[in-house]
Formats: sequence, structure tokens, C-alpha cells
Amino acid sequence: MQHRPLAAAAAAVVVALAATGCNILTPQATTIQYDPSDGISGSTGTVEFHNALLVGEPEGDALNLAVTFTNPGEATTVEVRVDDQAQQVRVPQGTTVFGFPDEEQLVFEVDEVEFGAQRNVSFQADGAEPEGVGVQVFSTEFPDYAELGPAE
Repeated sequence: MQHRPLAAAAAAVVVALAATGCNILTPQATTIQYDPSDGISGSTGTVEFHNALLVGEPEGDALNLAVTFTNPGEATTVEVRVDDQAQQVRVPQGTTVFGFPDEEQLVFEVDEVEFGAQRNVSFQADGAEPEGVGVQVFSTEFPDYAELGPAE
């Protein structure tokens, strides 16, 4: 008669493991970093860049890099490179925005604009390793990006 309590305890253990055991093998989705928008994010040194995307005019040969930098430390310089062109930007402590309406633009002249493709963009803060990422190229023909084209 003592087998029933033992069998009930074993069944409870099996049910508990079956109900929660999948978390042992599968990582929680909330711990996986992803970019919830069209742009891409990353970091170089202590500076983080968020939602970086390139926007160009349909008949143009220039791309505007729209990006937001966050810098928790002292002001620093970040070199941004598209193809063989580089620009130095000063990133003070806090949040700095480039490429959006009423903000300074980072415009790069390119040989050929291929909308929908990715272009290699490199970010390098003072003394840090450069972080190269594939940044999506968008056309100002899309209503959401109509105001983000390179300024004339």
C-alpha cells in the first residue's frame, strides 16, 4: 500500500519537469537582443549607436546616415566610414542625433545607390575597435523616409 504515495510523488515530479523543463534547453526570448526598427544598432567603445539607416534620393548619388548615439562617458570623437569616405563626429555625453529633420546630417557621396541593399558602415570611437555593420539603404520615395534624404 505504500506504493501509491511514491507513485503520486513521482508523477508530480514528472509533471513539474514537463511543464518547466523546456526553459532548461531553450533561452528566454526576452534576453535576445534585436533591432525592433528598420535600422541597426551596436557599440564601439563606450558609445552606442542606435537605429542607423541610410536614406537617399531616387536619382541621387548621396546617402544621409540617420543615427542616434548614446555616450554615458566623457565627450569623444567617433569616426563614421561608408565605403572609402570617413567623417569625424563629436559625440558629447548623453544622446546625440544625426540625420533627422532639424539635425546635422552625415552625408556620404557614393558611386551607386542600391535601394534595399545593405552598405558596410564602420563606427569607431576614440581608440576602440571599429564596429562594421550592414546598414539598410532606403529611398525617400517611402513616406516614412521622405524627410530623411540628404539636404541640398
